[in-house]
Amino acid sequence: MLAAHAGRAAELEQIAISFEVPKVVSRDMLVQYDGTAMYLPVAEILRLIDINCSFDPKDQTLSGFFIHRDSTYRLDPTGGRAIIKSRDYPLLASDCFIAGNDIFLRLDLFQTLFGLPLQFDFSLLRVLLPLDESFPSYQKLKRQQARAKLQRTEERLYNVREVPLRRDYFSGGVADWLLSTNPIGGGGHYFDLTLGSMLLGGDFSLSGTGSTVSGFDADRLTYRWRYTFNPNPVASEFELGSVYPVGMLGRTMKGALLTNRPLVQRTHFQTVHITGKLEPGWEAEMYIDNKLVDFATSDQTGEYDFAVDLAYGTSVMTVKLFGPNGEVRSEEREVRIPYNLVPRGTAEYSVGAGAVLTPYGERPHIQSSAYYGITTRFTLGAGADIPAAPRDHERTLYGAEATYQILGSLTANGSFSPGNQASFGMNYSLPSFATASAGFTRFYDNPYNVNVRQRSSAVFSISAPFKIKERYFGTRLYVARDVYESFKAISINCGLNSSFWLFHSSYIGKYKISTYADRSVKTLVSQMLVSADLFRFLKPQVRVDYDHGQNAVSKFGVYLNKRLFRTGQLTLSYERNVPSRSSSVMLTFNFFNQAAYFSSRMLYSDEHVSMNQMQRGSIRYDRIGGAVRFDRRNSVGYGTAVVRPFLDANNDGIASEGETYLPGIRARVSGVGGRPVGPNRIYYYDGLRPYDDFVVQVDPSSLDDPTLRPVYENFKVELTPNVVTTIDVPIVPASDVSGIVYRETADGKFGLGGIKIKILNISRDIVTELTTFNNGEFYYLGLVPGNYRAYIDPEQLAQFGYTTLPESIQFEVKPSITGTTVDKIEFSLIPKP
Repeated sequence: MLAAHAGRAAELEQIAISFEVPKVVSRDMLVQYDGTAMYLPVAEILRLIDINCSFDPKDQTLSGFFIHRDSTYRLDPTGGRAIIKSRDYPLLASDCFIAGNDIFLRLDLFQTLFGLPLQFDFSLLRVLLPLDESFPSYQKLKRQQARAKLQRTEERLYNVREVPLRRDYFSGGVADWLLSTNPIGGGGHYFDLTLGSMLLGGDFSLSGTGSTVSGFDADRLTYRWRYTFNPNPVASEFELGSVYPVGMLGRTMKGALLTNRPLVQRTHFQTVHITGKLEPGWEAEMYIDNKLVDFATSDQTGEYDFAVDLAYGTSVMTVKLFGPNGEVRSEEREVRIPYNLVPRGTAEYSVGAGAVLTPYGERPHIQSSAYYGITTRFTLGAGADIPAAPRDHERTLYGAEATYQILGSLTANGSFSPGNQASFGMNYSLPSFATASAGFTRFYDNPYNVNVRQRSSAVFSISAPFKIKERYFGTRLYVARDVYESFKAISINCGLNSSFWLFHSSYIGKYKISTYADRSVKTLVSQMLVSADLFRFLKPQVRVDYDHGQNAVSKFGVYLNKRLFRTGQLTLSYERNVPSRSSSVMLTFNFFNQAAYFSSRMLYSDEHVSMNQMQRGSIRYDRIGGAVRFDRRNSVGYGTAVVRPFLDANNDGIASEGETYLPGIRARVSGVGGRPVGPNRIYYYDGLRPYDDFVVQVDPSSLDDPTLRPVYENFKVELTPNVVTTIDVPIVPASDVSGIVYRETADGKFGLGGIKIKILNISRDIVTELTTFNNGEFYYLGLVPGNYRAYIDPEQLAQFGYTTLPESIQFEVKPSITGTTVDKIEFSLIPKP
């Protein structure tokens, strides 16, 4: 058999073809051709797609595994057999032969043995292997691209310019408004108005309401002024007006408050280290909620250590391990951080003083609350409510509360206030499986217990999805037992929802029994709602309420919903109340645009016609553009950023007199979409959280002129509410750099393509990577004024066994109204001895 293979090899012609796997590899390859069939090197091809293989020169066999270790293969041309996943295939002398340290296999057998459908194009002399995303080489390429994207994201954050917080004594102006009218059917017209601005360095809001029936309601006029001290661990803000000290005894009061609570909801809880061992050649990646956050490759220690920031809520941490031959292992862990836990060693407090509404009217009180994170699982809190001028029956209330995370998904909390109330509860949450909670509250007899003299309350709820065959169902159950001085009540609500084809159904059952001294009252009602997506232009719904006590339908309705253009919806509904024998027909039209939200409703019931119209939105004064802007969303209490690029002629980073603003440049601001305004398309970003740190990432490619470049691509800004914060982006003419990389040989110097050149901005620690053309030259347009250092990628030098002369080249890009040119950046690559 061996002699037959050797003779077969001598009869073949060696030719060069192009071997290609789309998105993975394209290279020249030497193959054998006998005039009718083509033979390709097995080991060379498998290694190109990172399939494990090993040639045994003693036994003249090729073996390994295909992606998974249990998918083994062995080619034995001498023995005339191939074993693929424990299955035998015959190998004839015409099927393959041995040449060097490889086995050449006939092209069609790659499909039979390995499932690789090679396609040969004789006119192009090309062999194409269609991409299979399970190829280890493709998976490795995707990982490299994801890691490069992660590194670029991290590198961008180095080039950050901070925009300081601006405090105005009086600035801005924004109003949220709502108007409700009843032009048909009687009834008054109502309005709500909230004003917001910056006043004496703090944000100020004023809210009021009224109607044509009662006029302006002065009793419901509220205001709040807030001054922030961020960052300051002792005190974060001071408030005047309508304040809320939080805590188990906290109540809204008219007065003043001092606190060190975070100005924005805390997201980061703690940092943990995830460690493990790596085998040689293996790689590790860390994912949080399926997002790559870090990666590591095996080194001399063989260990990896990921520092992971845990956020409140539920997160899924996944460590994926990748072997050199396509092996994949993963370990997943779900982490849940309850929002009422305070980070370990952190103390929060609130102290408020003012008028509180009590059963005795408005009375002066002092309220306080404090929380401390004893461990990462245990938070302890305390609070007090002290009457400043106590009258009869008024007394001081105080209490303590605690939260303890027993297990990752199980949390317990409890509170006790002597003579007031005591409570205990537990919560279990495992997303996509079940969420359950149970609690009990005991109310004591005191003047502050105004809940119809309630004695106790016990609650249990659970929701869980489940699957029957291919259909998913959502279930929920709620049970409550309330005990009052004169009666007790048990309420049970259950729900079930599912979808089948184009139909969606939802069932709700309600049962309640109220027990008095001399009687019991029971009610049992079921409600069924079915909707269908049968038509693109119309969505019908049907609702039926059934009273089990009366064994009859109590109410039913039909609803037809139609979407009109992009921002409107028309709903026609008919409802019938069976016991009262009354019917109603209602037509509702909802519409919104950028300026406001509109809703009109006409109702016909019992020969009576009524009509209601409601409009709401907001108005903002833009001090930057000197104009008034309208928005359908609420704006009071939110910040707005405007990104304004300007041509920085003197390179000082400040928009000076005489320097012109350019047409708008787009940016990314925490996922908020920008809106171009005015003829110059200046982009505004509305609805941003105030006093939070935002990183505004500028998109240089959105500039109309490609020869211009922003000096800074990232800005860190803290926004104040109710005003427009300006982010001026200095733009300068881009400078270019060019050069060449040579390879020195005994025959002279030759340009070398594919070499990576690093251009380091020394002052900002930003690296730009270039790749040389086939002739060794490189060119880049996009440098801004500064000092730079150019050098060749050290990893690539080590991979190819070269040293470089010189090691690096420093140069300066000076400010210029037309940009400057830096050329003759030349490197020579010398093979290591």
